Amino acid sequence: MSWLVTGGAGYIGGHVVRRLRADGYPVVVLDDLSTGIAGRVPHDVPLIPACVTDRETVARVLREYAVTGVVHLAARKSPAESVARPHWYHRQNVGGVRALLDAMTGAREA
Repeated sequence: MSWLVTGGAGYIGGHVVRRLRADGYPVVVLDDLSTGIAGRVPHDVPLIPACVTDRETVARVLREYAVTGVVHLAARKSPAESVARPHWYHRQNVGGVRALLDAMTGAREA
């Protein structure tokens, strides 16, 4: 079983990646690095710098790395920014979940 961790370069994501690796699972990280830090991802874990809203890239990663499990941690979380940019926040957070679920469904059907 290979795992995809979206937002895996974030603080929590980095810990999830290390725990999965410690339990012996292969892991790939997808993170746009807008708030994540590439150095949080172990050097032997593939880091795909992309946004979870990029359905085609997510689908390619799911296929290429034979992903069978997903931990989704990629999201915008600033209250002030969400009030200032509500439509953008909706596109990023809700659109990101939708793109991820669509890519996962497509990968399962392929």
